[in-house]
Amino acid sequence: MGTSTRWEGPRWSGLYSRLARWDPDRSDAGATATAAIAALQGSCRADPSAFGLQDAACAAGARLADAMETLGSSGPSGLLNKDPVHEDLASEEEGDRLDWQDPADAFVAELTRRVGGEGSTMVDAALRRAITASAQRLLTTHPEMRESLSASDRPSQGRGLAGDLLCLLYQWFFADLVTEFLRAVIAEKIKLTVPVLDVIDSEGRIADGVAERIIALIPNPCEEAEAQAAEATKAALSVNDASAEVEVDVPLSDVARRLVPGVVGKVLGFAVDALGEEEVPA
Repeated sequence: MGTSTRWEGPRWSGLYSRLARWDPDRSDAGATATAAIAALQGSCRADPSAFGLQDAACAAGARLADAMETLGSSGPSGLLNKDPVHEDLASEEEGDRLDWQDPADAFVAELTRRVGGEGSTMVDAALRRAITASAQRLLTTHPEMRESLSASDRPSQGRGLAGDLLCLLYQWFFADLVTEFLRAVIAEKIKLTVPVLDVIDSEGRIADGVAERIIALIPNPCEEAEAQAAEATKAALSVNDASAEVEVDVPLSDVARRLVPGVVGKVLGFAVDALGEEEVPA
């Protein structure tokens, strides 16, 4: 990727042959999506460092958890305030970051900046496209977010975003990451060998199939947080007066962060039985 040599991509001959024989009216988009996922996961199982995807996805997932903490406490408008980590650059960058005619566009751009990072590899590009797509989907499916951002009287610190919306964003991001990476690899690989790719899946059925299958592998951080809070409350009651009111709060962003290694391992096909704090293979 860092030289002038064209990247040949992975040797996914079965998938490429399937695409080369693609018939929009007869080919099975779901089976092709399954084949694409299997090819990626097979490469990652053979070499956990393949494409640099594991490390990049874990780092981006941790950054997303940080963003979820801000969104949970201050809402979408909270992202548009100065970022303390980059405060020394605020004077020269603030105009570029915040001077958007549509505050919703500013929200998407800032979330992409925070989560997507600044790398220049194919994986980094896929990360940025994934978080952008997830943020835009959130605004589309929940227009009240766009309305709150566009309100002329919105406070600099808005109300915290509901946990279920944060969890949707989390699940969509990892599904979109796999989808965007596969889309990029396949497109790069068959530009010369199968130049008709541009019209193979014009309706996005393969991409939709990939996202649908990957999202089924990703736990809902909200459910995990509720389960952990219930366990912690039960443990607290066991050592205190059972009649006392005890309710243990488990921060959603902390749960999301702890889940990242297991989620990445799951979507990349590593042998991770339990999603949690365990590490994927090094």
